[in-house]
Amino acid sequence: MRITNPMVSRNYTRNLHSNRGLLDSLSNKVYSGREFNKMSEDTASGVRAMQVRRSLSRIEGYMDNAQAAVSQLGAAEATLMQISEITHSASERFVQAINGDNGNGERDVIANELEKLRDELLSLANGRFADRYMFGGTNVVTAPFTVGNDGKLLYNNVPLAQAQDDPVMQEAAYMDIGLGLRFTDEIDPTQVDPNSAFKHTLVGADFIGTGDDNLYGVLTEMIDHLRAGKGADDASGDILDRFRKSSANVNIAITKLGADSQQLEFTIGRLETEKINLYERQTQLEAADPAEAIMNFKMQEYAYNASLQMGSRLLQPNLFSFLS
Repeated sequence: MRITNPMVSRNYTRNLHSNRGLLDSLSNKVYSGREFNKMSEDTASGVRAMQVRRSLSRIEGYMDNAQAAVSQLGAAEATLMQISEITHSASERFVQAINGDNGNGERDVIANELEKLRDELLSLANGRFADRYMFGGTNVVTAPFTVGNDGKLLYNNVPLAQAQDDPVMQEAAYMDIGLGLRFTDEIDPTQVDPNSAFKHTLVGADFIGTGDDNLYGVLTEMIDHLRAGKGADDASGDILDRFRKSSANVNIAITKLGADSQQLEFTIGRLETEKINLYERQTQLEAADPAEAIMNFKMQEYAYNASLQMGSRLLQPNLFSFLS
């Protein structure tokens, strides 16, 4: 069989293009640092890599949720610390006011101070974080605490005297932080297992108190007692005891927030470890060994240059070469 010059030229050109394509592929591997750029290049590794990426995406979502909750709890804890300081100051000023050495004038002055502390207490209880009310439970749009026409405090439009048994106290919203979110009611799919998610709603009535002995209500009694010109008596002692008992709810709430923050920090640490492990797995599946990639590229570059040199000897000069 006679091998013609056009046949040699076609075979040489086809092989040259093949070498050039392989050289480009190896060049991309060197510069991108990836073992493959398309699923078709390594289907098995590509499928496993996609599974790893989905896991990474979920973990990053869990971490975002947990970090947002930590920030919210930090703001809530700072607010409760201020409320605790207010209750401490109110207790001290009331004790000072009912002292026998004070007259009606001094009691009126302290009553005005207590009224300002009460207003500040209400303002803090309606505190916001990231433009959302912190202590309204599932209500984050409107101020949870308001004062009714009778001067008594309402929580989400429910009088605190009746709030203990109201569904408003039981409403909760949960955040998925990677604990294996589960639902407990097949009929109502919104019922979340509390052990499988983080409850991020804060019910302000828990620390303000419910019933008539809530902080706002008892503080109002203290103000009225002083403005009535009364000093130390059985009524003042009872008011002070009830106020201190209600104030203890604030410290309990601060302790709970601290425990929740520690739980979230632990969860974030666990997620960080999982994320690092997944990144290592992703590197194993997708990343190319730099030394090996460079060596393969250089070898292919040498082969490509050699094929160019061979072509200059293999292809015979023709008339067009002389005319060019």
